[in-house]
Amino acid sequence: MMLWYYQIAEWRFMMSTTVATNIRLPEDLLKALKYRAIEEKKSMNQIIREAIEMSLAAAPQPEECENDPFEDMIGIARSGIKDASSKHDRYLYGRKQ
Repeated sequence: MMLWYYQIAEWRFMMSTTVATNIRLPEDLLKALKYRAIEEKKSMNQIIREAIEMSLAAAPQPEECENDPFEDMIGIARSGIKDASSKHDRYLYGRKQ
């Protein structure tokens, strides 16, 4: 009985904190994902979430910058330029990439 309650509570927690997104997969990868979900008796969403969590946990974590004076400034302005993050040198210094 307790396991059932925990699963319902976990489901409610997940539903309140998740955001929907779309991904594109090659057909063979989607087919493998579907088979894995059936084998493990899990949803494809759960398989994908677990894979992402494992991948992120295995990746080296960036070092935290202590007392970075510009940390609070990230994201406070909007320029309207759609490609500013990838072509910032062009906009800042006039350089062509």
